[in-house]
Amino acid sequence: MRIFRLNILAFFLLFVVQYNTFALQDVTADLFGAENYGTVAAFGDFNSDKQTDIFIIRKQSELVIFLADSKTPYFKPKVQKIKDVLPSDTIVTSVVPGDYDGDSQMDVLVTTQIKPEAPTSVFIFWGNNQTLDIGGWLKLNKNFTDQPLVMDFNGDMIPDIFGMTNKLSTEVCYLTNRIPVWQNALSSPLSMRIPHSNAFIDLNKDFTA
Repeated sequence: MRIFRLNILAFFLLFVVQYNTFALQDVTADLFGAENYGTVAAFGDFNSDKQTDIFIIRKQSELVIFLADSKTPYFKPKVQKIKDVLPSDTIVTSVVPGDYDGDSQMDVLVTTQIKPEAPTSVFIFWGNNQTLDIGGWLKLNKNFTDQPLVMDFNGDMIPDIFGMTNKLSTEVCYLTNRIPVWQNALSSPLSMRIPHSNAFIDLNKDFTA
């Protein structure tokens, strides 16, 4: 109890007594300029310059990647025209950057739905340094009942896509060579809760999830 009270006191001194030093500041304009609207979906080094870029969803179907810069505004928008590829009325529900084919270029996985209760479709847009190959995208040939989990399922340092493709089938999709290969992920049928709370953990210390 005494340690707890000391921690509370330290917190109080840090943020109240020294308020002028630690006051919060709104730096939105410095970071984004006039482009400060949309939903933050993900972070990643898209153009391999060792700086963190920001992935933004706009108008529920538009993807904008803000590339980090050394001059204000510190994030410059680069619009990716994925909306032209997606079916009409599609809603982008999540964005997961990663190297899905193992070519050392950051790709972008986009999950979509036509309506909230509809199955989740997955599109992969292959990366080419500072751009996405909008003409060479891939849509997975199976849908998910919920948001998939991106993880390295087989320990090859390439992200895989894990999730339920129907009520009793949990599968993992590998995208090496940009060809979807599906395998059963669990040894027995299992119905997962929707929305799920899946995670990947090395439980037996073999350096794999």
